[in-house]
Amino acid sequence: MGPRLAYLWAQLRASYWFVPGLLSAAAALLAAALIWIDAAGPARGIAGLQRFDLTGPEGARALLSTIAGSAITVAGLVFSITMVVLNTASSQFGPRLMRNFMQHNGTQLVMGVFVGTFVYCLLALAAVRSDAGDVFVPQTAVTGGVALGIAAFALLIYFIHHVSRFVQAAHVIDDVATNLEQAVRASFPERAAGTHRPAPDEEPDDGVPDGVWRSERAIEAPRSGYVQAIDAADLLEAARERDLVIRLAHRPGQFLIAGRPLAWAAPAAAVDAELAARIAAAVVTGPERTATQDPEFAVHQLVEVALRALSPGINDPYTALNCIDRLASALALLAGRALPSRYSRDARGRVRLVCVPLTYGGMVDAAFDQIRQTARRTPAVLFRLLEAIASIAGGDLPAPLREALQRQVEALHETAGAEFAARADRADYYARLRAALGALAAR
Repeated sequence: MGPRLAYLWAQLRASYWFVPGLLSAAAALLAAALIWIDAAGPARGIAGLQRFDLTGPEGARALLSTIAGSAITVAGLVFSITMVVLNTASSQFGPRLMRNFMQHNGTQLVMGVFVGTFVYCLLALAAVRSDAGDVFVPQTAVTGGVALGIAAFALLIYFIHHVSRFVQAAHVIDDVATNLEQAVRASFPERAAGTHRPAPDEEPDDGVPDGVWRSERAIEAPRSGYVQAIDAADLLEAARERDLVIRLAHRPGQFLIAGRPLAWAAPAAAVDAELAARIAAAVVTGPERTATQDPEFAVHQLVEVALRALSPGINDPYTALNCIDRLASALALLAGRALPSRYSRDARGRVRLVCVPLTYGGMVDAAFDQIRQTARRTPAVLFRLLEAIASIAGGDLPAPLREALQRQVEALHETAGAEFAARADRADYYARLRAALGALAAR
């Protein structure tokens, strides 16, 4: 799936109209099909249907009306409960997690089934006729309405269970951490081992034509917003067709200001309005960050949960410890992945696209900086940060990641080394500090 399709799919998943709309359309098609079957006559040959005897058209109307009224009432109730839960989760865990909650398939499925049942029953109800000489009761369709009603209210029980787990801290953290690990696997699909992997920002510029940037043209951003996705394949193809090099000014997750450089293309003589428009179209922007090509955003989501847990109003260090554990797991996963090169080359090995890379140091700083700065007077959190670094260092680390973790240990010691008044706390702190430094040095 290309970046544009992945971005569109993420947008659809985070909407509350897509799944209910699909299920409503499916329910309408099902109603039309079953009514046609009844009108054609095959329903009489279906074993068991005739035993479901109704008291004529009036009984069918009453049954379908009851199911339709109940379904739309419960659909409104589900929507109201969902809004209350989203508001509670936003205030407790942070507004940037709203998108994660809205992407839950369970809530969308329940709402879609109830709305679809309502649409189905309306169409089946419209097919019932009781005029003189023209009596028609779609027996199969009515039976299908009863089955849908039973299934919908079974889903209501599931929805109650789902909502009860929706705002539990452990469940929220697990959900965000799962998204983070998926983002790491999607952004860095290649596995790697060894300690001598260069950082993307330290790669030699082999393949870049000499002096190419002496004649370049800036492509201005048409609008402000966060870079949500970049179609690198389309940019690479455009650069190959025009025999030029494109250098991006931002990566996904960074903020773009309208009128400022979006990219540079060289040589300037090969750049025209059509190419500028193509480059701008390949960079998708929006009002918020997403994890489509930005795993660092998922890191910030976990960090936000930890920071809110450490705030004086909540004061829940155990939630912060849980977040640190999941951040350590994600960084350990990242240690076994190869960060993509900042250079994209054509079939002849010539550099055609230069991207802004995501680095190991950037991911480590995003994971630990704010928690370390906020938790300087919370020994349990400082201890867990050192334990997390020691656990990450227990495997093969690329040199840039090991250096970033080393800087975190040094910064943590400078921040918190003199904060422990009790001798026992100092002893615990220095024991964990030695363990982290020893793990980093051993590797």
